[in-house]
Amino acid sequence: MGDGIGGPVIRVLTNNAFEILVSHTRKDNKEEYGKTEKIIIAKIDNPEEPQYEEKTPEDLERALKGKFISCNVQYRDKKIDALVCNIFVQKPPEGF
Repeated sequence: MGDGIGGPVIRVLTNNAFEILVSHTRKDNKEEYGKTEKIIIAKIDNPEEPQYEEKTPEDLERALKGKFISCNVQYRDKKIDALVCNIFVQKPPEGF
């Protein structure tokens, strides 16, 4: 896909899945996205914890809950209605 979305993590679901509140989308996205999206992590880049490895849902929650996440969408898994994404943990945009 190559689309990009972003927003705060609102709920951790498993050790590699969470939901975000979609507050930002790239202008050149080819697909439509809901107000919330379930994200399955393909790859994670967190400059605050560069050696972060998924371990438990609690570990993922500590690493991501409430943080602003940019997602590079790889594809939508239609069976579970989730986006498989490379994610990047960043500081929220100004005014967010």
